[in-house]
Amino acid sequence: MPNTLTCLTIFLASPGGLSEERKAFRDEVQRYNESEAIPRGVYFRPIGWEDTLGGVGRPQSLINEDIEQSDYFVLLLANHWGSPPDTSTDHPFTSGTEEEYHVAMKCYEDSEFPMRRLVLMFKAVDPQQLSDPGPQLQRVLSFKKDIENHKRHLYHTFDTTLNFRDHLRKHLARWLRDQEREYKVDGTERKQVSTEPSDVSAYESDRLKELGRLNLLEDSLTTKAWQLADEGRLTEAEEEFARVAIRSRRPKSLASYGRFLYRVGRLDQAKVLFEESARLAEEYGDSAGLAVALSNLGNFLRVRGDLVGAEEMFRKSLEIEGKLGYMKGMMSDYCNLGIVLSVRRDLDRAEEMLRKSLEIAKELGDLEGLASAYGNIGNVLSIRGDLVKAEEMIRKTLEIEEKLGDLEGMTVAYGNLGNVLSMRDDLDGAEEMYRKSLEIAEKSGLIEGMANAFGNLGNVLRTLGDLDEAEKMYRKSLEIDEKLGRLEGVVNSYSNLGVVLSIRGDLDGAEEMLRKSLEIAEKVGLEGGVVNSYCNLGVLLSIRGNLDGAEEMYRKSLEIVERVGLMEGMINVFGNLGVLLRNRGDLDGAEEMLRKSLDAAKRLGSPRMAAQVTTVLEQLGGLTFD
Repeated sequence: MPNTLTCLTIFLASPGGLSEERKAFRDEVQRYNESEAIPRGVYFRPIGWEDTLGGVGRPQSLINEDIEQSDYFVLLLANHWGSPPDTSTDHPFTSGTEEEYHVAMKCYEDSEFPMRRLVLMFKAVDPQQLSDPGPQLQRVLSFKKDIENHKRHLYHTFDTTLNFRDHLRKHLARWLRDQEREYKVDGTERKQVSTEPSDVSAYESDRLKELGRLNLLEDSLTTKAWQLADEGRLTEAEEEFARVAIRSRRPKSLASYGRFLYRVGRLDQAKVLFEESARLAEEYGDSAGLAVALSNLGNFLRVRGDLVGAEEMFRKSLEIEGKLGYMKGMMSDYCNLGIVLSVRRDLDRAEEMLRKSLEIAKELGDLEGLASAYGNIGNVLSIRGDLVKAEEMIRKTLEIEEKLGDLEGMTVAYGNLGNVLSMRDDLDGAEEMYRKSLEIAEKSGLIEGMANAFGNLGNVLRTLGDLDEAEKMYRKSLEIDEKLGRLEGVVNSYSNLGVVLSIRGDLDGAEEMLRKSLEIAEKVGLEGGVVNSYCNLGVLLSIRGNLDGAEEMYRKSLEIVERVGLMEGMINVFGNLGVLLRNRGDLDGAEEMLRKSLDAAKRLGSPRMAAQVTTVLEQLGGLTFD
């Protein structure tokens, strides 16, 4: 793959009624880019009037500016000439398409413009219509006769979209050969190739589908918008995102605006923009843009608890990125798949995906990719109970995120590090990490980060015995998660509230919360949530004296934790089964379960949990609770 790309812009002019051909134009150019042009160092950028939205002034003048910056001009006509581009009666052109043609002619004849070739294509007209042409078709025929008489430009007639594609592909091949010859001889032809937007990394080439001055401006404005968002100036940030998205109406800018809305918790609006981004990408034949849109939709579905749908989106995105050979996109998709599989507690496959993401990130030297992969691998290791390696990975993530100044990444990393410290019973250290995470999230308007931080702080405060403050934290987390429709968070909040109410003796209220948690977790396949709900319901039923029901809950929970390898879950389930068997008088069975719980606590490296189990073993009294 070459190190640089040369961008050559092709403008398609046509009146209305040719939407199928306009779509075929973009599809064919994109297909040729992927198969021939990009591997040989060239990117053909297809544009048309639909790319020229927004701006101040006469709409046709804005379209003309795009033509003046184009390298090639394709005129497409059938039986319709179009309407005047201006309301004034003294305007020299009878249609916008006619004006576009004359602007292209002016550019072709003036060496100050990059215009290299003009190609004219006429779609065959039904013979009956030809026999009695109306005013619109009459103008088209008159124009075609004039072209024939002057013989200044190539023109073709086609009768099917497939035939149109074939003509276009032949021109693309010729233009590519012409471009390659310019690099092989001393000097250049009459037209100098503009290289202003072309010196991009090969790994970035397949993503940058809309190169050129407008795209550079969009990138600059989008960067400014993200900076405003990081500073907590969310209203100003949204104004910038909206301005860029409405002006360009391109998949890339719509996706950026959607990601901002996703970040601040407006998920439904974000989804609309992601779907529109995907629609436009398909319409324009922008495979790379479609991959990004699918990935964004996957994240939306994951947050909403549709893990099956999320995985489908990420795998579709990965397939496209793989065909394009776009490594950075593949890196992101592998990481997202790892996250989904981790939530499902399919830890082996999750780690496999994350290791692939990490491998690509190292190859590219991509710091953001490294941070994301390290952090998510750390989470998998934490779930498995390998806290030493988990902390090592998460601290690598935090170091990179702080270096990059990525506030969203820092929020997640501090939260994950707090989780590891909490599992090690370093509650002061855990609380410090959670409060750092919350501080950044509140400052930057990171709604999802705030929900996570509130929930984690609630866990610390509950362990310390401050049930009132713990409940406040859980309810704040629940309020945000219900607003977002983030089902994983809702499951955790209901479960945690059930535990608090049970400790207080409100068993009916506790069971209501735990049943809600279990219902949602089972519905969306959140096995970690299912485990916690079963285990906590078992404790509740045991308190009520329903030992058969309690054991049923514990056994269901145990089946999952042993299959998935959830070390912390094993501690709780084995411990609670041990207490239940003790209460039934099965002391041998109780000791076996409690020793398994103690072994899991030692392997996890949790002195607090180990001490709790040891106390039960020594005294055979009391009841542990998650």
